[in-house]
Amino acid sequence: MQSDLSCFFHPESIAIVGVSRNTTKAGYGILKNVLWTFSNTERIYPINPKATEILGLKVFHSLKDIEENIDLVICFVTPKVIPALLHECNEKGVKGVIIESAGFAEIGEEGKRVQNEISRLGKEFNIRIWGGNCMGTITDELITTFEPITADMRQKGVVSIVGQSGYFSGAVILQMFTERYLGVRTAASIGNRIDVDECDLLEHFMSDYETRVAAFYLEGLKQPRKFLRLAKDFTKTKPLICLLGGQSEVGRKAALSHTSSTAHGSPQLLSNVLKQSKIIQATEFGEFFNIMEAFAKLPLPAGNRLAIVTITGAGGVIGADIAANFNIKIPQLSDVTTKKLQEFFPKWMSPKNPLDSWPAFEIHGLAKALHQIIPTLFESNEIDMILLMIAAMQVAITFDPALINTMKKFNKPIITYIVGDNRIKKEWTTQIRLEGGVVYDDINTAIKVLDHMVRFASSKE
Repeated sequence: MQSDLSCFFHPESIAIVGVSRNTTKAGYGILKNVLWTFSNTERIYPINPKATEILGLKVFHSLKDIEENIDLVICFVTPKVIPALLHECNEKGVKGVIIESAGFAEIGEEGKRVQNEISRLGKEFNIRIWGGNCMGTITDELITTFEPITADMRQKGVVSIVGQSGYFSGAVILQMFTERYLGVRTAASIGNRIDVDECDLLEHFMSDYETRVAAFYLEGLKQPRKFLRLAKDFTKTKPLICLLGGQSEVGRKAALSHTSSTAHGSPQLLSNVLKQSKIIQATEFGEFFNIMEAFAKLPLPAGNRLAIVTITGAGGVIGADIAANFNIKIPQLSDVTTKKLQEFFPKWMSPKNPLDSWPAFEIHGLAKALHQIIPTLFESNEIDMILLMIAAMQVAITFDPALINTMKKFNKPIITYIVGDNRIKKEWTTQIRLEGGVVYDDINTAIKVLDHMVRFASSKE
């Protein structure tokens, strides 16, 4: 069986079986996404025995009617017809098939029988099978999902993300694009993993220079030992984040009916396996997003020394308490740095870490104060990262979100926490994220994510 996945990511020709004229159907959505993203539109071949033209393209009745060979077939048809389709694929020299329809092992014995037959034929014909029960792929070259994605949504990035869930390449990716403004290198929904699995994708990402972060949502491991071996190599240079589904009895039953995944054994065993390989484990989707976003957007810290810059003393106290639970240090500032900071503060206040910047804000305005404080801390070489706490209030309206962008020159991570007027908070959050910054909704998340980054940075070979 060939191991190269280029037929899925860089095909020269694509046939879509099960294309629909109904704009609400998945078959129509697949064609629409392929049409606007695939560079060679002359080599897109929609297949529907009851149509002659869809979206301006000539429609073929079957694969046999296409004269040239086909690299990739995407199908959204009933499972029982797919074995016959694979015979046609073999005759046309097809290298890969993405099956986006459901109804396989996740529904019971009949579905399992068809799935096993598809697996057997794929091996016999040396055709890679992707799916079924999935939504295919999203890259900056090609989108094969049926969820509508437009050019203004899609963003190129450095994260390659894999999910067994179909809507992982739908709703989840849309949230990354439209809320976090986080682009992807690759988004891959692998569903039931008839053939292509998480090991294939991780191996592919290892050799892909543009993938700097990998993230997996899995409901089981088909080849735990192989995945562990690959993960150990991957995490020597790149962070790997995993969110595991099916960690409870109820969750395991749900996974069985979702993607027929039961291969990983006990949840504790799988968790222990992942810990051996420096994999960063998330516990739910929000944390999964947060960790991904930080590693994708921020430079790694050189050490674990954190400065908390806040305009509320209470925030500094709570931040220091939380940092004590992690591998994060809140260092005392040197006399030299304190003296430099003192220039921006009233004489009655001696600046300390955590740094309550309210007195400096009253003198200079928030924007000017922060433009002085943050560079002073970073230039001191006493601080590796900053947690910036901002109050979204009218009295602090001089805060300029562009500040975060100007601080990138120091190549040290800054995470922002904003509390206050939700209208102002939303505006600032959007501006910071659009410019490649990171904003979280709670202090614990910010410090926990920085701890993940510190640990990974210290473990790199």
